[in-house]
Amino acid sequence: MEPLTVSRTVLALAVLLLVGLFGVAYICYQRDLRRALDRLSADSHIVQTPCGPIEYAAAGDGPVVLVVHGAGGGYDQGLELGGQLVRGGFRVIAMSRFGYLRTPLPTDASPAAQADAYACLLDALNIKRVGLVGVSAGAPSSMQFALRHPERISSLVLVVPAAYAPRAGDASRIGERRGVPFFMDMALQSDFLFWTASK
Repeated sequence: MEPLTVSRTVLALAVLLLVGLFGVAYICYQRDLRRALDRLSADSHIVQTPCGPIEYAAAGDGPVVLVVHGAGGGYDQGLELGGQLVRGGFRVIAMSRFGYLRTPLPTDASPAAQADAYACLLDALNIKRVGLVGVSAGAPSSMQFALRHPERISSLVLVVPAAYAPRAGDASRIGERRGVPFFMDMALQSDFLFWTASK
C-alpha cells in the first residue's frame, strides 16, 4: 500500500472516530438534558400573564423577595441563590427569565420588556411590592424594573451585576475586539458546550 493511501485511510478512520465520539456525546447530552428538564419542571409552575407564560417557584414565608437569576440557569438558580433569604424568614419568588427553562423567548427580550414581565408575574401572583435581588445577567432587567415600576420595589440588591454604561452609537465596549461578542454569545448560549466541559 502506498504512503498516500495509508495517510488517507488513517485520516478517514480518524474522522469517522471523531464523528462517532461526537454522536455518542450528543446522545448522552440529550439524555441528561431530558432528565434535568423533567426534574426541574416538577418543581415549578407556569403562570399565564399579559406578558406571556412565565415559569416560577416559591419558597419560604415572610416579606417577598423576587430573585432574578443570571445566565447560568433559571428559577432553580434563583431558589439556590435565595436559600439564605428563605432561612432568614423571607418568601423567595424565583422565576425563569425569557428563554430560560420553560419561559419562552419573545421577540422583544430587552431588559425593559423583561422588567415589565416581572410586573406581570407579580400581578398574576397578587403581590404588590417586593425586594429585588438581580444576579449577574439579571441585573440590567432588575435595574429597569426599579426605573419602570418604582412603586413595586422596596429595595434593590445587585450581585456581580453584568451591566455597563452604554456608549454612543454602535461603538464597542471599551477594549472589546471585533468578533468577540459573536463568539462569546455562541459559547455562552451553547448548553452542549457547557455540558461537554463539565464531563
